[in-house]
Amino acid sequence: MKNLTERLVIGGAALALGLLLGWMIRGVATYKTNTAQLASYEDWRVTCPAATVKEGSCELSSEIMDKSQPQPVARTTITTDPQGNKVIGFHMPLGVALEAGMGLTIGKEPVKVFPYRTCNAVGCLATAPFDDKMGEALKGATEARLMFATLEGKPIAVDMSFKGYNQAVRAWRSGDAKRNSWFWRLWS
Repeated sequence: MKNLTERLVIGGAALALGLLLGWMIRGVATYKTNTAQLASYEDWRVTCPAATVKEGSCELSSEIMDKSQPQPVARTTITTDPQGNKVIGFHMPLGVALEAGMGLTIGKEPVKVFPYRTCNAVGCLATAPFDDKMGEALKGATEARLMFATLEGKPIAVDMSFKGYNQAVRAWRSGDAKRNSWFWRLWS
């Protein structure tokens, strides 16, 4: 009886170990290093370049819509800069008052004002560090507003959507981890 129990325990452990190893090998073997990834999570989108693109990083983005217009008013993007710092960017339309900067309010927090960094033919860009404090504020947020002024001085405030945000953040972090480390591919 004791011999049979030992065999069953050893056989069960060997089966569990074999299944785990098979799952991990499958993750590494089936990860496509030369394929870009794109996934949507309600109002948020995660885009990751192919793992063979060394300077690239995954990007989390959302279009900011105004109910009175069919086109997006602005775009929010969270990514990693070339120095490895996480940043949040706000792509605003042309015709904004540059000296005023753009504002972001999350929940009941006071307005944070960010200066515009640059403008091009598409619009103007304001960036800020995406640190743990901002990440936690957005994670628990149910409302946030982007505020900016037009060249005529007209203030505009548009709501950000958080539908799918928490799922998208997890996918964004996981995508970057898998791009940069074979170890995380084991668990994909």
